[in-house]
Amino acid sequence: VKAASTSAMLSCSKDKALAAPIEESPDLEVDMEDVYARLMKRMDEFPAGAPESENLLGILKLIFDEEEAELAIDLSSGLEELGSIAGRLDRDQAELEALLEGMADKGLVYAKEKEGLKSYNLLPLVPGIFEMQFMKAETNPTKRKIAELFDNYYHEGWGEQTFTSARTALARVMPIEEEIPRGEEILPYEKVSEFIEGSTYMAITNCFCRHEAELLDRSCGAPKEVCMIFGPFAEFLVKRGYARKASREDMLLALRESEEAGLVHMSDNIQEKINFICNCCGCCCGFLGTITKLGISTAVASTRYLAEVDEGLCNGCENCVEVCQIAAISMQDDIAVINADRCIGCG
Repeated sequence: VKAASTSAMLSCSKDKALAAPIEESPDLEVDMEDVYARLMKRMDEFPAGAPESENLLGILKLIFDEEEAELAIDLSSGLEELGSIAGRLDRDQAELEALLEGMADKGLVYAKEKEGLKSYNLLPLVPGIFEMQFMKAETNPTKRKIAELFDNYYHEGWGEQTFTSARTALARVMPIEEEIPRGEEILPYEKVSEFIEGSTYMAITNCFCRHEAELLDRSCGAPKEVCMIFGPFAEFLVKRGYARKASREDMLLALRESEEAGLVHMSDNIQEKINFICNCCGCCCGFLGTITKLGISTAVASTRYLAEVDEGLCNGCENCVEVCQIAAISMQDDIAVINADRCIGCG
């Protein structure tokens, strides 16, 4: 099943029947005349959702000023030309462009220019705004506060809703190719290196999840500059200073560094023209965290492979137990045992 790509998701309406909303805090008083309360409602219209919460309210107040929040409420989820936005909102086009460009620089809207015409759309909380708040690896007090609020929001229920509300998982695991047995066919859309070889514009940025964990003083220390972005969104990130343009050699080097560190390749769950490949750990990653922290093993799409143990060769060294990012391997009578219900087939 093909899931919506990141760009397609930006123009989707959220299926409310599939959502498992966070239980609202009894202390949260929402004044619908308040711009940030209305912005919370607007962010909740995206596929991944953004339920009302004191933590979300705090996040929005830190990353949007009031003028930006007012405009964000009226922006489309899909790209719309600047002239169309100005006409629809009865705004001066030059002033509107300056405001939108500033919001693009802050990672709040997506901007694209084609044949001299500029278009913009509001980014969802995820994938989009959350990631861009941490891509630059900034370590100031404001970013630390944003990291704290996002972490609280994730654990109070937003994380569970984000990764379980869709019929098809938002992300999938891509196996490390070296570990696939010879003679086994790997379908092209599962081969990480083929995506890299076939892409025309690529960028590398910091792992936003590990940087968020670093801001909270609990990073695992795994390589950080290994997050891979492809296509138009990569161009946008490079232009705005959130990523650096990368060659195929750069991407393959980052891939090898990730594999040597025991990280898991994750991408958006589509067969063609993927938008990203994250190299994830089970302790910091939002995707794998649904398994390790929230106990939801179906939140990401696994590969068609499962690890197996050759009991005759296993010497009980426990290296596999140590390297498994989701704790799917344990020891019984000095022999490694795979939990098939938990294994995601990363290789």
